[in-house]
Amino acid sequence: MNPAQFEWTPEFWQGWRESANPYRRYKSERDRQLVLDSLALRDGDRILEVGCGYGWISQALWEAAKIEWTGVDDSVEMVERMRSTHRDRAARLMLADACRLPFRDGEFDKVLCTGVLMHIRHCTTATRELIRVLRPGDPLLCSINNALSPISWPVRLWNLRKRGFVQKFQVPRSFRRLLTTRGVAIDGIRGDGILATAPVTIGSLSFPPATLSRVVCKWDCRAVSHVPWLAHEVWFRGVKRNGACAS
Repeated sequence: MNPAQFEWTPEFWQGWRESANPYRRYKSERDRQLVLDSLALRDGDRILEVGCGYGWISQALWEAAKIEWTGVDDSVEMVERMRSTHRDRAARLMLADACRLPFRDGEFDKVLCTGVLMHIRHCTTATRELIRVLRPGDPLLCSINNALSPISWPVRLWNLRKRGFVQKFQVPRSFRRLLTTRGVAIDGIRGDGILATAPVTIGSLSFPPATLSRVVCKWDCRAVSHVPWLAHEVWFRGVKRNGACAS
């Protein structure tokens, strides 16, 4: 793919999520585990997944409990792929903009939006919408790319090559403030990868080296567990307070 003509496609994301690269596999499986650990799904939960893509995280949700899942994505290609590969979920899958969610206030028990906000131009508006459609007393799980990460600047410079590509980096404290001022009580912050999150491959060379993946991933997991502010991606879990207003 020409980096100057970058496009999100189901093929791109499936290739990334299910790559043979051991670091991408680690990141993808860790994302699934963070979601399941954070949401503690129960049968009957009404779950909204914003930015469901081709269904990598969705599949883990469906297997964890008998939930009432609703998925939205703003990509026609993603929605069509999901409807063709998961026909039993098609009725609860729709094309929608995260900044204008077509749901009532407090319609869902749990709202999930990970790996998405960093690719939305108006991510503050989208965050308010996530909070609006969540029922008071229930959890929100979302993530941002971290401007404080040691690999933040190299990644941003690399992304300048990609026309039309949006990848925002935020200071975690600022995003936390946004959530709390909109009525979300933060009860968990998790880091998701440092070196293992953005492996670089040039020809036959890679950094970190694939041969060291087991050691690097183990170190990576321990490092972000102790100091989440070093992570490339930071996940926030919080509970919407009664009387909270996202507008």
